[in-house]
Amino acid sequence: MKNSFTSFLLAAILLLLVSGLYAQGHIDPPYLQIQSAEHPITVDGVADETDWQRRFDFLVFRSGFEPGDVEYGVTDHLLVDGHPDYVDTTTTIVKILHYGTDLYFLIDSDDKYVNKWGGSWEGDGLFMKITDATGSDKEFKLYFNASGTDPDIVYEESQAGSGEGAGTKKAGTVVNDTSQIDAGYTAELVVHLAELGFTEDDLDVRLIINIFDPDKQTGTSGEEWNIGSYYKSWWGSEWGGVYRYLRLADPPLKNAFATDTDITLDGQLTEDFWSGADSVVVGKGSYLSSGGWYMQWGDTANGYTDQSQAVVKFRHKGTDLYIGVQSNDSSVCEWSPGWEADGLFLWMTNKGESRPTNRMEIKNMYFGNTQGAGAEFQLGGSAPTGSAEGASYEPEGTVTHTETNGPDAGYSLEVVVHTDYYGYSVGDTVKLSVVIWDMDYASADAYDEHISDYAPNWWGTQWADVNFEKYYLYRDVVLSTKTAIGQDNNPELINAYRLDQNYPNPFNPSTTVSFYIPQKTNVSLEIYNILGKKIATLVQDELKAGEHNIVWNGKDSRGNSVVSGVYFYKLSTPEFTQARKMMLLK
Repeated sequence: MKNSFTSFLLAAILLLLVSGLYAQGHIDPPYLQIQSAEHPITVDGVADETDWQRRFDFLVFRSGFEPGDVEYGVTDHLLVDGHPDYVDTTTTIVKILHYGTDLYFLIDSDDKYVNKWGGSWEGDGLFMKITDATGSDKEFKLYFNASGTDPDIVYEESQAGSGEGAGTKKAGTVVNDTSQIDAGYTAELVVHLAELGFTEDDLDVRLIINIFDPDKQTGTSGEEWNIGSYYKSWWGSEWGGVYRYLRLADPPLKNAFATDTDITLDGQLTEDFWSGADSVVVGKGSYLSSGGWYMQWGDTANGYTDQSQAVVKFRHKGTDLYIGVQSNDSSVCEWSPGWEADGLFLWMTNKGESRPTNRMEIKNMYFGNTQGAGAEFQLGGSAPTGSAEGASYEPEGTVTHTETNGPDAGYSLEVVVHTDYYGYSVGDTVKLSVVIWDMDYASADAYDEHISDYAPNWWGTQWADVNFEKYYLYRDVVLSTKTAIGQDNNPELINAYRLDQNYPNPFNPSTTVSFYIPQKTNVSLEIYNILGKKIATLVQDELKAGEHNIVWNGKDSRGNSVVSGVYFYKLSTPEFTQARKMMLLK
């Protein structure tokens, strides 16, 4: 997205302002990680698609809202006109999904008085601004602002063809009728980001969301300040100027490219075939994972601080699916009060199943609470005996299940899934869910209910079995007949050269930049500030073909720490140049 200098600078300042709030809980997050829908949403206001029922982060617009698991609060509110005995009780939930560059919104409200605010242009529903690719704001309105007896919802947009909207009144709701109590409404909106100049590479969308809630009005001019009350709340700011972000994450498909090499199952990922492997980054804020859950949000004495990321890679030989995990976790342990532990928890399905019939679990996790022990491999539930195997590796500096030796240096895992046990053949698409559990400061020698952190993150869904989730979200891994990225110019595969989004992002104090080059070549990787001044060179060398992961420690070429803000990293070779932006938050 080609935003102007002003847009970038404003984004940097605003994210800095809200970063402190975000660290404290679910109130006013600077961004939401947006999951990809399995299918396009039918925009009819009914909200009956399975996708809406799945588990992902959403916003709650309600007076006095107390955040909970996957429920996020908004920025501020205003009672425009309130009678002394007025207490607003409306809950309006805003859920957001994307399918490619189509961005979907669901508004689900239990509003007891659905109406227009007198003779004004306002009414119950959504007012939103989205910044387009040129930095201009575009308005989208989906609200009950029509007069008369029981009118339908009204959709308005400032750029023709950029969206669609529809709404449905819940049974018992009569709009602009104050003689009875309403049951609320649902509404759906799609914004076609491509019409706003976005491409598949534009992963952050800047916006504000405002929910209007006037009560006890009939939509008649002159009554605005005489009866009823008007409550409104917003994420970002009421009319613009302060923005929040949607992070379009969660790619639904990855390729396990073919190899002729047998894996040495030692957890180290030293085989050449891991270079160039297709991958996802599972962790808080990743552009490539589906979501996360943080147990300690409910503890007001605990500030969640974990920033661990795990790169999960895929390759295959025949029907053997190789899965590699590299984590930068600085506290490798088990959750002392329970069975959960750091590591990989994988859900498998049989070929042809759209939902699981049994619990088929593959675990390579740091169970046991034995200091220094490696991960334990387990097949759980109804997974076929002998259908998978795994190993772990702990580098120098990692001593598991204790916090007395200082920060750990992470870990790596390798798992082989014999997918033929599940009915798959070469060329098939394996449906699975990848969960990375992430416990911090939870070893038996350090556990404190107000300090220890507990977080799973996933690509797919956390609990893909019949006992937990109402609907099941799997992700696809293709047992590809191709052996490399970009081979045969296959349009379904990504380009031969690849520069990934840094992770974590925003970051403090360091972040990792990953890129892939298909051949040995001269490579330059440079860091620039928002004024276009080069401040550091991370790579200036001839590199071999494959994937490379470079850490930037937030320092310039002289070793001085740089200030918070927006930076750009630029990859250059004789054949390829690309730049991406990143955010440093201190």
